[in-house]
Amino acid sequence: MRASLKLSLLACLTVLAACDKEATGQVAAVVNGEEITLQEINTELEAMSVPEGADKTMIQKAALQRIIDRRLLAQAAREEGLDQTPEFVTRSRQMEEGLLVQILGRNASRSADVPDQAEISAYIEENPALFADRTVYTIDRIQFPMPADPEQLKAFEDDETMEAVVAQLRELGIEFTREPGRLDSAQVGQEAMNAIVALPRTEPFIFPEGGMVTAAVITGEARQPTSGDQAQAAAVQVLQNQGLMTVLQRRLKAARDQAEIEYQDDFRPPASPGSASGNAATAEGRAKAPS
Repeated sequence: MRASLKLSLLACLTVLAACDKEATGQVAAVVNGEEITLQEINTELEAMSVPEGADKTMIQKAALQRIIDRRLLAQAAREEGLDQTPEFVTRSRQMEEGLLVQILGRNASRSADVPDQAEISAYIEENPALFADRTVYTIDRIQFPMPADPEQLKAFEDDETMEAVVAQLRELGIEFTREPGRLDSAQVGQEAMNAIVALPRTEPFIFPEGGMVTAAVITGEARQPTSGDQAQAAAVQVLQNQGLMTVLQRRLKAARDQAEIEYQDDFRPPASPGSASGNAATAEGRAKAPS
């Protein structure tokens, strides 16, 4: 009886607490007892494309309505128990981890060193494809899904024409699309552009990206150099991004070194070359190699 009374009292207190919530101060609205704050509205606005000169009050109200609609549907989903499903738990963890890494990177970027003028100038000079020699190429492009067995890509290594690539794809039974495209040297990077322009114009360059494989040849080009303040700003951004990646890789290495990770045998990663098992495997391989 006492337990029942306590539960009833707790339920009443919970209802009363929800009723006490008011849309005032930093709280823009209360939806079935759940507060929506001004901070949530500001975060929503960051994800929206707000046109210049737009009425700020109207935009805030629209953002609030989006949040309310989403909150109502989320509450309905919880009533159906969807927040207890394995899919929800897994995706929630993915989203939470992604957000934490994003905030970690943002905090790290605030403490990152700003490159000096010598670094900026050196980077611009060493990467002409991104700046003085920036070129937008038109290309004849073939795209197809990455094969389940990446070793199949070796079949294209000796193809010297796009027609040879097409013939190889048909022989392997791989569906593909072929259409014109564009390639910006500033987005490709200096090292990759050096390799591309070193090929004969009729020989396709092939690279995998995002689950797809592209084979292409250059059919035209237009110089669009980046210089002055624009080049300086772009170089600073790239150098800061590189510095941030260095910081995050350092943090990751430290976390890995301190972590206790247990793998199921089928999912164990291959031994790195510097590890004891890696060195042993290398030594064994040398012993079996013919002299």
